[in-house]
Parts: sequence; structure tokens; C-alpha cells
Amino acid sequence: MTVSAVIQETVNAIHSSEQGKKAMAERLLPLKGRAFEISAEMREERLVSKVRGWVPDCRIAGVDSGFVAKRLASVDLVLVRAMGVVFDYSKGVLASASYHPGYFRFPEPHLSFPALEQDEVEQSKSLLRLHEELGAAKKLIEKHSPKYLFLDGSIVPQYQDKPRRESALTGKYADLVSGFDSLYALAEKNACTLIATVEDSRGRRFMELLSGLAGSPVAAMLDPSFLDYYLDVGERTCAFTYTKDIEKHPVLQDFNSKWAGSIHGLYLKPAPLDRPLRCEFICHGDVAEKADEIASVAMALSSMHREYAYPSVLIEADLRAKLSGDEIDIVYNKIMDKLGAGVRLRMRRENRPF
Repeated sequence: MTVSAVIQETVNAIHSSEQGKKAMAERLLPLKGRAFEISAEMREERLVSKVRGWVPDCRIAGVDSGFVAKRLASVDLVLVRAMGVVFDYSKGVLASASYHPGYFRFPEPHLSFPALEQDEVEQSKSLLRLHEELGAAKKLIEKHSPKYLFLDGSIVPQYQDKPRRESALTGKYADLVSGFDSLYALAEKNACTLIATVEDSRGRRFMELLSGLAGSPVAAMLDPSFLDYYLDVGERTCAFTYTKDIEKHPVLQDFNSKWAGSIHGLYLKPAPLDRPLRCEFICHGDVAEKADEIASVAMALSSMHREYAYPSVLIEADLRAKLSGDEIDIVYNKIMDKLGAGVRLRMRRENRPF
């Protein structure tokens, strides 16, 4: 098959897929107006609701991190920079912004000894990044007492972050789970609401719920792909539990039951030309009321651009946390200068003479 034929086949397949999503969304539109029985998984009566308007008039914080890594022959070098941003709003106007630990900081260097197996390398980087983010989030709560704290990514580690049982990373993973537990407790103690937003969600939790309500088979697809056609701007889905069965979930089974059973998610559509945004939160009480609050706050901070729906405080945190290859090269070159020419740390692929 020629390149042109492959391109055309791909275009046709994507067009067909999008038409299928649109047709299914239209077929299921009547479900928007129906009331359903609240269940252990679907935490509200309405499948879709309007997001209430909200004007920021409080302190809102966000945490994000950036990292770069360099593989060496016997060690792995990783630089991580976690940054916290605090926005103070007064009647909808951003009155001031501050940064933790400062507007700029050199990233934290980490070395892994001994060198990890191939499948552990990415897990190690992710665990390091999450550890730094948790530390920054806790310090933000303790020092600045925000009413809302936005986290970039899921409110729990992902299954890809969990190492195999015999891995050298199991201890770090256990520490990370404890770190999440302590963050939840600290936020609860300080009346700070955690809102985790997933920039590019690949979740299917809402589609699982929809399959049980539709009365007929629903095509397997990602939540945001379907909801892009199903939700209008300013609408959100019902809140739903993070998983159907905590005991069988590879990550939540490791968490304290107090938190594992209280983690919920929802989707909202803040912008006309971007996909819906997934938000995750913790709630021990009235889930519908909390979902209204979470959606209103997330909508207010994510409606700044019609083509990019993401909380402004996290956009700023991302800009401050980003790392470039130049920064890790500075550390790497200093290590090599001190070691001298006799130590072979470069990977073979970097030493090719031709």
C-alpha cells in the first residue's frame, strides 16, 4: 500500500469514527432529560446538568512539575522541578500572584543506583515527579491556606506507576501512597478542596455507566471523545465513583478505605472548540452538592480560551515548571568533568564515531 493510500485510509477511518460518535450522541440525547436512581456508582439523579456560574473571590493554588532525564551506562539522572502557584482573586479579578518556592528554582537532581530495568525507568521518573508534586502541594496548603488546590493529572497514581512486586521501586511506591493519604488528610484539616484535572483523559468510566442506562449496546470509546458531542458548553456530567470495585482496582486497593471510597470524577465542557475536561475530587458527604461546587470552580478557571479548556492556575504552574534539555546537560557535563575521561558513563548510542 502506498503512503498516499495509507493517508487516505486513515482520514476515511477518522471521519467514519467521528460520524459514529456524533450519531450515538444524538441517539442518546433523550437520556439527558431523564431522572435516574442514584446508585453506588452514579452519584446523582441527572446524567447531565448545567454548571452554575461562579465568580472567584478567594485564594486558589495549583501545582505542576516538569522533568527531564538522561540515561547513563550505570545510573539514571533525572531532574524534577515542582512549582506551586497561588492566585488571589477579588470579585472575579486576579489581585495578586505568588510562587512557591519562588518564581524560578533550579530543578532537584535525582540519581538512581543501581541502574533500573527497562520497564522500571519510566515508573521511577513518574514516582519522583509525583513525590515532588506532593511535597509542593503540602507546603502550599501549610503556608498559603488556599480554598482550592488544583492538581495536574489524576488525584491518585496511575496503574502504570505501580511497580511489579519484586521491583526495587516497591518501597518508593508505598511511600508515594502514604504521601497521597497525608495530602488528603492535610487538605481536609485545612478546609482546602483538592481538584485534580486531567489534561488528556483516556478514561472510560462514564461510558461504562452509560452502557448500563442506555438499554442497548454502546460502542466502546473514550469518555472525552463521546462527550465532546454529547455535552454543550456549560454542561457537566453526573459525578461517578472512580472505580466500580475498589478491591479489584490495582491502585485504589492500596489506599486507606476512608479515601479510596470517596474519590469521584465528572466531566465538564468549558470551551466550544476543546474536548470536555475531567475533574476528580474527594467527597464524604453530599456528592451532588460537591460536584456542583467543583464544576463551577473548574469552569470559571478553564473558560479563558475557546480552543483550550484548562485551569489558568495550572497553565501558569506548567510554564514555571517546564524543563529543557539544557538544564540536565549542565548537571551531566559537571559530573563528566569531575569524573574524567577514564569513566565510561555515556550510552553507546551517544559515542558513535560515524
